[in-house]
Amino acid sequence: MILDEPFTGLDTAARDACAEVMLDLLDGRILLLATHDAVDAQALNISDIITL
Repeated sequence: MILDEPFTGLDTAARDACAEVMLDLLDGRILLLATHDAVDAQALNISDIITL
């Protein structure tokens, strides 16, 4: 799954709800997330983060 700024404009509750759905849909697949907000990565429990 490739996501580019998926939570932009969402409040905290909506971000958390969307993150939960995305985690269910991943089902062991690889996720590539581009974001400027580290909280987005934390919401998805991403363990391997590359910061540029």
